[in-house]
Amino acid sequence: MKIFIPIKHNSQRVPKKNYRIFNGEPLYKHTLLKYTNCDVFVDTDSEEIIKEISKDNRLKNVVPYMRHPDLRGDKVSVCNLIKDFIVRHDIGDVVAQIHVTSPFLNHSTVFMAASQIGPKYDSVVSCTKHNSRFWRNESYGSCPVNHNPMKLEQTQDLPTLYEENSAFYIFKSIDFIKSHNRIGVKPFFYAVKHPENLDIDTESDWELVKALEEVYYK
Repeated sequence: MKIFIPIKHNSQRVPKKNYRIFNGEPLYKHTLLKYTNCDVFVDTDSEEIIKEISKDNRLKNVVPYMRHPDLRGDKVSVCNLIKDFIVRHDIGDVVAQIHVTSPFLNHSTVFMAASQIGPKYDSVVSCTKHNSRFWRNESYGSCPVNHNPMKLEQTQDLPTLYEENSAFYIFKSIDFIKSHNRIGVKPFFYAVKHPENLDIDTESDWELVKALEEVYYK
């Protein structure tokens, strides 16, 4: 399995988040150091990140490369980056696409999830599992999603809903080239528990993971 990690130089909502220090390392290195026994490819628009990875002897397994100029910018789909990665490096293997913004995600969780790839499932999506009462707003008013408000059921008896948390997507490269989609036709939704499911998308997220850092990385 190949590990693919896109890393941006800038972040709109959390400036310089990939460079912020977590567990004594820049956030991106904190993640890379979990996968030193894997083939890791880093797609980035940052010359600084490429230089830092290249001179760090702990990261000799990591192949960093500059993102194609046409694939830079906040509106570029990650699927375009994945396609470029697969074609550029002639990848014919299972790919795990992860983000450096899930600092508590364990590499063992990713490999356990990858074991689901086979005849039954063609892809794996990291999710947060919910057993709660959900509603949605419609033009005609609010309506229940997974429950009957006229019949008050215990939440543990409600249908489970799965929320993508973007910690990882695992798929076969050959399937991705055909569909241009990280999620196949037979996906397995792999429930990732707290705090592994945390993703840094806002300053509040960053404050939370920094508070938890003292608990999990003493």
